[in-house]
Amino acid sequence: MQYTECSQKLSDLVQQMRSRFQDREVRRSNSVQGSSRGRSRDQDTRRSLSYDARPFYMPSEGGGSSDNNDHLSPHRQQLGERLYPKVQTLRPSLASKITGMLLELSPAQLLMLLASEDALRQKVDEAVDIILSQGSRENTADALLELDLFNLGGKSKKAATGQRSEEAEEEDELEDSAPLFYQPGIRGFYTPRAGKCTMERLNAFRNVGRIIGLCLLQNELCTLFLNRHVIKYILGRPIRWHDLAFFDSSMYESLRQLVLDAETKNSSTLFSALDLTFSIELCNEEGGDLVELVPGGRDIAVTSQNVYEYVRRYAEYRMIKSQERALQELKTGVLDVIPSSALEGLTAEDFRLLLNGVGEVNVQTLISYTTFNDESGEGGEKLFKFKRWFWSVVEKMNNHERQDLVYFWSGSPALPASEEGFQPMPTIHIRPADDQHLPTANTCISRLYIPLYSSKSILKSKLLLAIKTKNFGFV
Repeated sequence: MQYTECSQKLSDLVQQMRSRFQDREVRRSNSVQGSSRGRSRDQDTRRSLSYDARPFYMPSEGGGSSDNNDHLSPHRQQLGERLYPKVQTLRPSLASKITGMLLELSPAQLLMLLASEDALRQKVDEAVDIILSQGSRENTADALLELDLFNLGGKSKKAATGQRSEEAEEEDELEDSAPLFYQPGIRGFYTPRAGKCTMERLNAFRNVGRIIGLCLLQNELCTLFLNRHVIKYILGRPIRWHDLAFFDSSMYESLRQLVLDAETKNSSTLFSALDLTFSIELCNEEGGDLVELVPGGRDIAVTSQNVYEYVRRYAEYRMIKSQERALQELKTGVLDVIPSSALEGLTAEDFRLLLNGVGEVNVQTLISYTTFNDESGEGGEKLFKFKRWFWSVVEKMNNHERQDLVYFWSGSPALPASEEGFQPMPTIHIRPADDQHLPTANTCISRLYIPLYSSKSILKSKLLLAIKTKNFGFV
């Protein structure tokens, strides 16, 4: 009898927990719908994909009709009809579900997906991962219902609140300890990431600026390749919207096409379908918030008349305002070391050459910089033949291999912009004949040590092995 009563109580508690979970989900759903109805425009501000999104059906499909998409505005339905064929080519069996999930993104994000195949493919893969993992999440939710059945009171609520606060603190710490730079577009080119703008983080940006200033002052190459607008900010030059092409080429192309479309006859229909406003959603590296480009921007529609202002403000916010404190500290650090007058007259291209050198290693330039010293004790004919072998091997290298050679030789993968950049000039010391040992280098003085190998093939194999191994130590 006691066992039966205990089982009944346990069953009641489980049912009570399930009811609370369902009520919470209903309240959450209602709050989302209520806030959506309360907006002055039909614009969804969610930044991530949701499995709960309803599928989108093409009107021409046998199993679909326009009534299936009645939860979408006419503008969103038009975007769905443009987006669906692209998704279908990537994921035919899940095209309806994925398109429905994508249509909950912001107009700016949809504009990028329509313009960039890479961005679309990335979002489609993200949607597939969400769909495949939904089953496991539901199982996890059911398992959570069975936890802490005999302590449903205030203690568990306090624990949940404490856990949420700890997670928020951890998130802040992760944001503040995130890398100082990120790659917004072209790989290998970096932009400051302001994060929470704590004093420690801002001081780190200033110190990076000081390192850049020291590199410029002492003719040392720096392997940190900055985006074009960052260099222009340091130089105090105006940053235009065309600089967005070097920052985020996909978005630049989308906005450029938008400007061109504004000149067409059907521009009003196009802009209505896009449903753009003077607000943008930033990625996590840029703050991860929905921001207004002008006061009340989320209620101001982008039209063919104001699209130029939208494009200008969009580029200005993403490149400058979202990271301005970090940019300012970086510039201050540079000016701590060198006076601003030393930067006058420099273009962004000049600055990059001085800081990063020439990425394309020109063999003739390298030959003009290099001198040979003989330590082998052999005659002049052998040395002359060995020099020809060496430059013949270098000429047949691709540019990446030449960069590896220069990196192995001098500690930098690029040549300086001028002869003065090498301090001292690069030298090659020819050691006594030895087919067993690899070449070595002293990067501090740009000195390469090569044994007098007996054949060109041995020289080539030993040199390539040495530069690709990238082992460093004291010699």
